[in-house]
Parts: sequence; C-alpha cells; structure tokens
Amino acid sequence: MNKSDSISVFQLILLSMTFIGLKTHVMLISPLIKTAGRDAWITVLLTCLLTLIWVPLLVYVNKKTNGEHLFQWMKKHMNKSFTNVVIFLIIAYLTIMEIATLRETITWINIIFLQRTPLIILVLLFGFTCCLLAATSMRTISIVNVFLLFFIVLLGFFVSFTNFQFKDYSLLQPVLENGYFPVIKSIVFQGSGMVELLLLLLLFLQHKVPQPIRYKHLAVAGILLTGLTIGPLIGAITEFGPVKASKQRFPPYEEWGIASLGKFIEHIDFLSIYQWLSGTFIRISTFLFIMKELVPFQKGHKRFLLLILVVITVCTLVPITDFTFSNLLFFTIIPATFWLFVAFSLFLVVIVFLISHKTRRDKSGIF
Repeated sequence: MNKSDSISVFQLILLSMTFIGLKTHVMLISPLIKTAGRDAWITVLLTCLLTLIWVPLLVYVNKKTNGEHLFQWMKKHMNKSFTNVVIFLIIAYLTIMEIATLRETITWINIIFLQRTPLIILVLLFGFTCCLLAATSMRTISIVNVFLLFFIVLLGFFVSFTNFQFKDYSLLQPVLENGYFPVIKSIVFQGSGMVELLLLLLLFLQHKVPQPIRYKHLAVAGILLTGLTIGPLIGAITEFGPVKASKQRFPPYEEWGIASLGKFIEHIDFLSIYQWLSGTFIRISTFLFIMKELVPFQKGHKRFLLLILVVITVCTLVPITDFTFSNLLFFTIIPATFWLFVAFSLFLVVIVFLISHKTRRDKSGIF
C-alpha cells in the first residue's frame, strides 16, 4: 500500500456521503415516490435493515483478502483472464454510471439555469475538471470532499428547517394504502445506492485504507445514507403531496424553489447548484479514479482519463429525449446495478470462502 495515498475509515465514510449521497439524495427520490407513493419512506427504512444484514458478508471478504487490492488478490488466486474480463465489465459499468450522472446533472442545469448555454460546453468543462481531480490521488479527493461536504450538509439542514412551515405530515398517511408490493418493488432503487457504498467504496478502495474496516463503520455509513435519502423524500411528500411529488422531475430542487428567508428574501434556489455540482464532482472524480486504478498499465493514466472523457462527452450528448433517458435510467440501469452487484457480492463471498478454506488445508497438510 502506498501510505502517502491512504485514507482513514472516517474519510471513507465521509466520501460515501457525497459519492453515494448524490444518487440517494437526488437521483433516487423521483423513482421511489413514483413506485411506492407516500410509503416510499418505509422502503428506505426496510432497505437500511436489509443492508445491515448484508454488511457482514462484505466485511468477511475484506478480512479474508487482508485489505489487498481486490483485483490484485483475484489475479493471485484465480485465472488472470477471468479477472481481466471482470475488470473490463466493471470499467464498462463505471463508464455508464459516469454518463448517467453527468447527463442527469447537465439536464438539470440546462433546464433550470443555463438554457442558452451549449451542452457541449457544460459537459467538457465539468468533465475536464473531474479528470483533473481524478488524476491526483485518493487522499486529495478525500480532502476536497471534506471541505465540500461541510457546506453540502449545512445547506441541507438549512432548506429542511426553512421549509418546515410548508410541511404537512398527515400526507404520510394512510400507511401501506396500496399494500406491501409497491414498497417491496421499490427496494431496488434505494438498494442500488447501498451496493455502490459497500462494493465500490469498500472493496475497490479497501487497499487505500490501512485500518481494519469493521461492521460498525459500514453500519454507520449505511445509516447516514438512509438519513440522506429519507430527509428530502419525506420533505417532498409532506410539502407537495405524493401525487404532485411523483410528477416532479427533480423533487429535491423543487423543495429549494419554495424556500425563503422571511418575507423579503426569496429565490434562494441558486444555493442548490453548489450541492448538486459538488456531489457530481466528487462522484464522477471517484469513478474515474477507480477506473484509473483498475487499468493494468502503470503509465499513460492521463491519456486513459482523456479517452474516457471523450467517450463520456459523446454518449452524454446523444440526442435522446429526457423522458427516454429517465425511463432508461430508473427502470433499466438502476435496477440492473442492484441485481448485478448483489450477485457479484455473493460470488465474491463464495470465492473467498473456497480459497481461504483451500489455503488452510494446504497449510495444515491435509489433502
């Protein structure tokens, strides 16, 4: 491990709040309300419970791999060709998520604030900035994240308390008015955020954390992410009602739209720009950094990042309607993320168990 590029467990948890928080706090609110209605908050709590049950499996993998780079460990104990195929699939997935994140952000900016600015300018400027941060180190990304996250959280509490006057908590009732099925069905949305936390940050960055990662660390991260989701989710339902909130493209932004300071200071929704762009900045930069860590060559990382930037730019600017894109994102990409990574985590648990069992047998001389 390169100690100069290591981060603490605390920094990893803070990184997850921004990295995953953008997805759970912003991108997932709309599909959750559309699918589960006023009971979406039950889905979030249920997903948190399932996550706490699932966490020990990932802690087990982390312990048995001794915090080593996951794919370096796989190459030592498994077929290298198979490992390279897995790496290629992970890079393809990360690229898709970068495109989805950037497209969602640029669409929001273009609709709300910069209607006349060419999309290619926004994509290139933001993408190139993310590449610059990704080309540094994980410690640098973590330090930048700490400064950005402080104000993200501060603004989050600000809009929550400011809009308290508009909230009607009776809109959360009746509970389970449509039965259990919508609640169960929408678990895949919140679950897709949790699997990113446990797999992308724990397993793909575990070699950057010198301290042992314990159950309590991941439990705290999972609970914090649950809070980041349930806050704006309940806010959207209690402020607009489940029907109106389900029709909104960006419910968390709409909450900023009604925020005001007294009677004379309104239109403070520009503060949401900082929250969203900061989250996107850290999320895409971390994706790019993980990709840079996965590629086998030692030199040429900057060229690789620029190549990915070109791919992201071209795909982000594909002329499809926002309706088509949102359906593709919410009902194909996000559910696929959940199921694929759940399957991948179970695969890792089985492989690690078999290899560790074989290693013990070899050491004890039992054949």
